Amino acid sequence: MNRKMIAGIVAGWVGLAAPAWAAGHSATVTLDGDWYLQAGQVVNHSAPGILVTGLVYAMGAQEDGVAVWEDYLSDGRREDRLPGSSTHYSSQVWTGLQLEHHATWTFDGLDLDRIVHAATGEVDSQNLDYGGTSLRHAYVEVHFSDGFSGRAWLEQTGWDVGQVLVIGDAVPAVPEPASALMLMAGLGLVAGVRYRTGRTA
Repeated sequence: MNRKMIAGIVAGWVGLAAPAWAAGHSATVTLDGDWYLQAGQVVNHSAPGILVTGLVYAMGAQEDGVAVWEDYLSDGRREDRLPGSSTHYSSQVWTGLQLEHHATWTFDGLDLDRIVHAATGEVDSQNLDYGGTSLRHAYVEVHFSDGFSGRAWLEQTGWDVGQVLVIGDAVPAVPEPASALMLMAGLGLVAGVRYRTGRTA
């Protein structure tokens, strides 16, 4: 048996025995750069029975140059008000979602500005960030029906660039017994071929 055949056998058995990744909690949040990250969608990729129940879309710590939300049309709850401003806040929170396995939920109506002076609450509502430094504290956080939550930080790219953020965990499944036996048998066969080849070479 030549080396190519041996390599093929090993690849086949390893492929059968490689652990499949079983999604426990998993969601994808897509932020729409065409709408300057002010709209997006959430897709629940979790195992059946695990729902997405909430989303936090936050700009994080308030400091000069950091992005901040302005009161606009979006539903949900507005948290972390910017001191000195009656119209700006840092966290948009949605609760009470019941997003099932493979279901999609969309959001919009947000208005993104940038803090000029955090101490006084001065905000620039006309200046877009094409470099991304204003997103240095920004994140999305997804909450699941069994109490698990996961967070992903935004990339520091311009507001006109879409972002896809993956949140969750993955647990390697135990290989099926038949696959494990096939792997052991295959390794034994290859070891025997190598031994015989070594003796006759």
